[in-house]
Amino acid sequence: MVELVGGHGYAATSVEAVCERARAGRSHFERCFAGKEDCFLSLHDELTAELGERVALALAGASSWHDRIWAAGFAATRFLAEDPLRARFVLVEVNGAGGAAQARRDRMLRGIADLVDGGRGELEEPGRVSRCTAEIVAGSIYGLLVEKVERGDVERGEDFLAELVYMAVMPYLGSRAAEEELLVQPLR
Repeated sequence: MVELVGGHGYAATSVEAVCERARAGRSHFERCFAGKEDCFLSLHDELTAELGERVALALAGASSWHDRIWAAGFAATRFLAEDPLRARFVLVEVNGAGGAAQARRDRMLRGIADLVDGGRGELEEPGRVSRCTAEIVAGSIYGLLVEKVERGDVERGEDFLAELVYMAVMPYLGSRAAEEELLVQPLR
């Protein structure tokens, strides 16, 4: 399912093609899943749980908000870069796989916003910036990741990681601090 959806799109992937690729009969598929959408959602949950575990592990070693942003970004871009088809499945195809899939996308966006929203703790007046700011930044980060995946640029996540951090830092630490993030050399 991941290979087919990641390579051809959710709409173009049929249960028959999934069964053929898995060398499984339709009856076996139907014992495991209620249909194509259920199969997609199960795999999406599995993959995003793995991504979440990697990000959580990276966050455990980061003490400051700034370090958590870098750690989460590095863990996420590395996960996505490991398998471009998986990245497409998780980030791009979720948008066309129905309402339940979009609810999962929205959950990912809330997770990004939660992390970014920690930036308010860096401010002298945390109330000066609302939660809405973090949600907008999360949407921008997600949008850039989707764009990179669609263009096939996700394999070199370290090349655009500083840009993601820039987006997160700007509303909390200001333009000068954000621009300094762009000067950080990617890890090779």
